Amino acid sequence: MNSLLCWAIDTLSTSAMNHVVMDNAVVFPALEMAHFVGLSVLFGSLMVVDLRIIGFAKHLPLDKVSFFLRFAVIGFVINFISGALFVIGDPGRYLVNIAFWLKMFTIGLAGLNTVFFILHVKPKLYRSFAGQQLTNRARLVAWLSLILWLIVIVLGRFIPYLETP
Repeated sequence: MNSLLCWAIDTLSTSAMNHVVMDNAVVFPALEMAHFVGLSVLFGSLMVVDLRIIGFAKHLPLDKVSFFLRFAVIGFVINFISGALFVIGDPGRYLVNIAFWLKMFTIGLAGLNTVFFILHVKPKLYRSFAGQQLTNRARLVAWLSLILWLIVIVLGRFIPYLETP
């Protein structure tokens, strides 16, 4: 392990927040539940929006479906906070885990996909819906969103199984 990683693990392991997370029988299970609820809200909301953009439920207006994006943001914030507390609580488990780092990388890719959606797809989305087909670019971004978040879920499930001894 490199010295920066060792320093991060040691610093987080001795922090007050680490003790709050690990020394209380209720906190870690509560974080797991929050993470699951956040993931459900995030992915469920994205499924509604992305599947509509891909072409399912064409009778639903896009402006009504895009309402679900607010819930996706709420789910992401819940997962960001609970995930950060997982890392603070058990840095020796997460910071040396390849599945964790691949998950973080994939979340970064999903974030770039979201930025692309906000800057290049969403402004044209409502105009294109007024009587025209959605662009292939919009459908590609929606497919990427679904695929990347599914990969995030799978990698999250791999974390306990790819621990280093």
